[in-house]
Amino acid sequence: MAKNMLQIARAAIDQMPPACRFTSRDGEVIRAHEQFLLALEPELITLFYDTLFGHPPTAEVFIDGERPAREQTLAGWWRRTAAGPLDDHYFAWMAEVGLAHVFRGVGNPMMLAMAELVATFVVKQARQAPLRPADSAALAEAFARLVSTVSAVITHGYDESLTSALSLARVRALTGPSAAGNRRTRREALNSRPETSV
Repeated sequence: MAKNMLQIARAAIDQMPPACRFTSRDGEVIRAHEQFLLALEPELITLFYDTLFGHPPTAEVFIDGERPAREQTLAGWWRRTAAGPLDDHYFAWMAEVGLAHVFRGVGNPMMLAMAELVATFVVKQARQAPLRPADSAALAEAFARLVSTVSAVITHGYDESLTSALSLARVRALTGPSAAGNRRTRREALNSRPETSV
């Protein structure tokens, strides 16, 4: 049975070492800097899409005239991220967003690179802002863990979907018309799939 996005997000987060994963305290830090983060939106969006459109492999993902709509989508994500809540449902949404990107032809290398671009941008802005050094450091660390966790959720969602698709293809190959002589049932085929390890 396919896992839902909430299960995928939780499984990804559970695999992360606790020191590296996003915490409720990180959420509080980000929420405390909501206005600061929201003020970064125009610059972030310009940087983000100039970067994508300036690189032929990522530019190919888009259709002509699509940039304004995609900028609005990123703005919506940014506002939700700044305002919260950054809870299980947020990370389930990130798993879904990751798969939507894959369907568009955006590979994990592209997604992870852009996640890093966002994290680096926030860290740089936090260091240059008129914040107390302790607040600047806390925001940079919280946002780095957020991006790390979102990246883990996205890549795990992709891995789970690929595994599910391969299992389904295997079942169809074993139980379809070309395998009419094979007496294995669908359940037997699913149960015999190799286990993956970390």
